[in-house]
Amino acid sequence: MQFDSTTTLIAACCIISVLGAQLLFFWWRDRRAPWLAWHAAAFLVGSMALMIYNLPSAGHEFLMFGPGNSLRILPFVFVWHGSRVFAGREPEQLVGILAITSWLALCSVPSVLASVELRVIFASLYITLFCGLSAFELWRLRDERLPSLMPAVCVFASYAILGAVRIPLAGIAPFPVGARPVDGLWMAGSALITFIHAAFIAFLAIAMTRERHELEQRRFALSDPLTGLLNRRAFVDRFTNPQRREPGDREQTAILVLDLDHFKSINDRHGHDAGDRMLRHFADIARQSIRPSDLLFRMGGEEFCAVLHGTNAQQARSLAERLRRTYAESPAMIDGMPIFGTVSIGVAAEQTDGGDLSLLLAAADAALYAAKGRGRNQTALAEEAGSIKAPAPAAAVA
Repeated sequence: MQFDSTTTLIAACCIISVLGAQLLFFWWRDRRAPWLAWHAAAFLVGSMALMIYNLPSAGHEFLMFGPGNSLRILPFVFVWHGSRVFAGREPEQLVGILAITSWLALCSVPSVLASVELRVIFASLYITLFCGLSAFELWRLRDERLPSLMPAVCVFASYAILGAVRIPLAGIAPFPVGARPVDGLWMAGSALITFIHAAFIAFLAIAMTRERHELEQRRFALSDPLTGLLNRRAFVDRFTNPQRREPGDREQTAILVLDLDHFKSINDRHGHDAGDRMLRHFADIARQSIRPSDLLFRMGGEEFCAVLHGTNAQQARSLAERLRRTYAESPAMIDGMPIFGTVSIGVAAEQTDGGDLSLLLAAADAALYAAKGRGRNQTALAEEAGSIKAPAPAAAVA
């Protein structure tokens, strides 16, 4: 079967242009996703670069292989910028400028300009570098757990590997893989591989954008807008949903239930804005008092809850006491006036197997009521308050 290289290039150019236009459309509809604009630019510039292969080069070698090949390198710089922006990092414009200027400098060397093999080798190095960097930027986001993230890493890594494979084949394979005369079949195969990778990159870029927006919406729904902490719904979703349990992984888990003392009087004397500031002030102190692996929730009003994994009752009580003292000794500055507050804390701990913590929460809540009954600004253990099956009228999560 014979493949016409000109027809193949025109078809590839059209397909990549359509993918670029699609990415541009999605970016136009969603300006919160600037990485889509970078990817759209990469596809549109890449389609222009493909058409340069159809131009006659006789007498215009430097223009053809200098600025012309720069357009073939630029899309890989753009997709790297897009990956960086998706990862929350600034695009490295200087690196892109250095890549293009270094290529132009190479093409100004007569031996490089005259050698197809050297040009293929150097171009492959650029492709391998920027595809590898794109894969690395996305791989750094693996903790975000987007379903399409690791497939995107694999696509970029795959194209980086293919770029590296071209280097040893430069002297023996037909163009565009190597430096030997153009072969229609090799041209078609190369265009097909490029199209497959481009299609996957476009699809996965759009998919990751949608998945990130969905994750942000979910986080917003599970967070308290005033303090930035997780909310009661997040507690229910995380610790009372049977589908999210991990049975068999038993560990010592402690729960603190915390309630700000006389909070209504702060609202009555200083206004609700002052009350909101006190809640944020306490949330900041509580964040600093627990470990990064622990979880802090605002359960509603002035009531909070902390889940401490790998923590026994005495360790949890020590942490609670430290938090209680810190809050009592650290006033919130409201309109230039220090306002002090105190907190009562109930503590419960037991061996759990990763599932429903509502019983433990009920025990900690009973301990909280015991602490308030002793005069507030106290820390109490569930063992001191009675059975672990004590009811939980204020903090029940059923």
